[in-house]
Amino acid sequence: MSQSLRARFAQATLIAALGLAAGQPLQAATHRIDDSATQVLSSSVRMRTDTRLLPRNGEPMTWTGTVEVRVRLDLAPWQGRNGKIYMTLPSTSGTPLTVTWASRGRLLPGVLRSGERTLVHAGPVPTGVGLFEETLQLRIDSDGRGLERPQQLQFGFEIDMESP
Repeated sequence: MSQSLRARFAQATLIAALGLAAGQPLQAATHRIDDSATQVLSSSVRMRTDTRLLPRNGEPMTWTGTVEVRVRLDLAPWQGRNGKIYMTLPSTSGTPLTVTWASRGRLLPGVLRSGERTLVHAGPVPTGVGLFEETLQLRIDSDGRGLERPQQLQFGFEIDMESP
């Protein structure tokens, strides 16, 4: 490497290091959370027409179902650090879904649409627990025109941690 190329490389490295030290935002690292211990407390969701939401001319009929889920997240790799936990739902074949839920307080209540993710916890990851547990009451809404056959929903969880 030539002397001038080394000097420019060293200068660029110094500028990058100074930028980090000056409080430039660090990139967040996203990790999939092991939720294999999560339990669906009923075998399937029976979708029914929601008579409270009568469609207007040409609008689809909304179908609704509910299910209770005991969420169990293995957060051991991130205990004691600050992070943001997101619930995810990949895009589904057929009609898009909207899921709303209430919680018992450990995770935030919220709304999630298929193909998206939504924040369920922000702040310190709890320490001293084997599995982080919460029971969610999920309400699933869908346009009934796209519900042709049973679908398996693949909810998941991700955590964003600041890079050290």
